[in-house]
Amino acid sequence: MKASLFPTIEERVQLFKQYYKMELSRPLLGFFLGSEYPLHRYPASQGLPVNRALVPEDFPVDEYVRDSQQLFERHEACGGDFIWSGSAVWGIPWLEAALGCPIIADHTTGSISSRKPASFVGPGSIPSFSTENPWVVKTREFLEKLAEGSGGRWPIGTTRMRGIADLLMALYGSEEFLFVMLEKGDEVREVCKRLTDFWIAYAQFQLELIPLFHGGVGSFYYNMWAPAGTVWHQEDATALMSPGLYEDFILPWDQKIVESLPGCIVHQHSIGYIPTEHYLDMGVLALEMHIDAGGPSARELAEVHRSILGSRPLLIWGKMTAEDLDWIFSQLPTNGLAVQQVVSSPKEAHQIYRRYMNC
Repeated sequence: MKASLFPTIEERVQLFKQYYKMELSRPLLGFFLGSEYPLHRYPASQGLPVNRALVPEDFPVDEYVRDSQQLFERHEACGGDFIWSGSAVWGIPWLEAALGCPIIADHTTGSISSRKPASFVGPGSIPSFSTENPWVVKTREFLEKLAEGSGGRWPIGTTRMRGIADLLMALYGSEEFLFVMLEKGDEVREVCKRLTDFWIAYAQFQLELIPLFHGGVGSFYYNMWAPAGTVWHQEDATALMSPGLYEDFILPWDQKIVESLPGCIVHQHSIGYIPTEHYLDMGVLALEMHIDAGGPSARELAEVHRSILGSRPLLIWGKMTAEDLDWIFSQLPTNGLAVQQVVSSPKEAHQIYRRYMNC
């Protein structure tokens, strides 16, 4: 497929503007190339130590900027409607690290995960957001050098921003956080309040450093152009919660996050409890939902997809089967629909684009 058959970057920005207004005449189709695990995507991460907690100095920013430049070129070779976006390396659990959680590299899985901090004893352990925090300082360095290294060729967005439920899990433990909700409700609510203040301040800090790209910003993982001030949000740990626990402990703070920012897009998995109806009521800019391996198919998720598309733009992400893609492109409304397919090569991306975009 000739590169000229794909939209230019300027045309892609216009398509995304139509997407957020839900005025598309066709769905958007883009591609995520290669492994979704960050340590397998950034060659600079191969030297990360595994026998101790990581520190900011373990991340040579110039090397990650070079990796980012290469990732942009590789994704451009795939074509499609999306625009690869840089960020402070999204494989780092930035919020957890800044809150005092030890973070550990696992080169086998390709991920960096956090550990429960021994020093955490409740609300008093939550620090106020500070630009002197070593992980915040490192975030600034990443964003400033990414802006320089991009040369205006690709957008930059905020990094992975795990939500309040995710942070409770990191601080209290993967199972313990649910029991603490039941046993020490007032303590957890105060922790949530302080975490939310930290989350919003960290998001705003990044937004102030991110240069605008055709009037907007990028997205760390989904390669979508978005209006200025947009932040991606996620609450994966709600999959372990009941609707009642979510409404009591997390909902008010998700609402505050959405109301505190010009735009908020929420990532969702399709397994476990998903508070989609609450996100729609909050006035989020758009919703994303994975087609998870081993989870429901696109056909099985059709009712959820249609409920979202009734009022908000939807992004569907995953390594989808031909049956999934056939269903999505033939059965769902198109005016606010975007699809990002995981591919292993530009050739595969070109074949998929040609099939569904009729070119």
